[in-house]
Amino acid sequence: MSSVEEALYGNRNAAYDQAAKKVLSQKKILAFILKRMFEEFKDESVQDIMTKYIEGTPLISQVPVHPDETNQEYERIQGNNTEDGSISEGMVRYDILFQALVPKTKEPIMPIINIEAQDRANPGYSILKRATYYASRMVSSQRGRDFYGDDYDKIKKVYTIWICMNAPKDMGNSINRYRMTEERLHGKYRAEEWQYNLLNVVMLYLGNRKTQDSLIEMLRIIFKEKAPALVKKQQLEEEYGIHLTEDETRELSKMCNLSEGVYNDGVYDRAREDLKNLIQSTGWSLAKAMEMLRIPKEEKAQLEKALKKQH
Repeated sequence: MSSVEEALYGNRNAAYDQAAKKVLSQKKILAFILKRMFEEFKDESVQDIMTKYIEGTPLISQVPVHPDETNQEYERIQGNNTEDGSISEGMVRYDILFQALVPKTKEPIMPIINIEAQDRANPGYSILKRATYYASRMVSSQRGRDFYGDDYDKIKKVYTIWICMNAPKDMGNSINRYRMTEERLHGKYRAEEWQYNLLNVVMLYLGNRKTQDSLIEMLRIIFKEKAPALVKKQQLEEEYGIHLTEDETRELSKMCNLSEGVYNDGVYDRAREDLKNLIQSTGWSLAKAMEMLRIPKEEKAQLEKALKKQH
């Protein structure tokens, strides 16, 4: 993104991302994800997962991914931390990170769950490889915090879930899981699964069409469907029993408005003024000015209409 684009759209995109993360981090929604995705929770009710097993308040964009600062930040989550940043690599943050107690166990084993709300399935590199790196970091960062020395039995199982908002047609409405499995090459011995099944990566690709998978359909309603927040709120209540509070509804409304190009922070007005000034100073056509400012295709018509109203 160019500096001009960053000035025009960076604030809006950041605001949308933050609102989307806040919506996604509601325990009501996380409980649906845990029940659908994790074997440990499949026999539990959504209500019990939400009230008994999800611990603390999910952290949004706070815990480092890279090595240098992960453990420092994790100290603040006794129900958890969201970014990882190496001094040399710069700060990279987990979108949402929280802890959940595993049902039906007396041991305080807690899977660490990271959910990334990606807006593209192909950002120029393999998201699957990035997800594997994140999961690996979430395991290695436990040393010196959750276990010390050679006490490797205390390593906690890690799930990292990536929700890709705008998947290509051939990927849309798909859920793929990747995890370690045992392959016996010779002999009869089998290791117990708890010893090696530590890394779990789940890729969830949202499509535009309706689907019978309840989790994908719920997320599609929240993030993909073109409808006002109050309509989405009613759908979530009637179809999933998710009752949003006033604050949660406000975040959903903010996200919906931003996704429709409503610039609450004045970015839209600045884009319009920049176009007008550029046309006046250069004599370019509106189409040429939009091209030079790299105005997204989906926003050109709205800006053109707004500029015509001024004349």
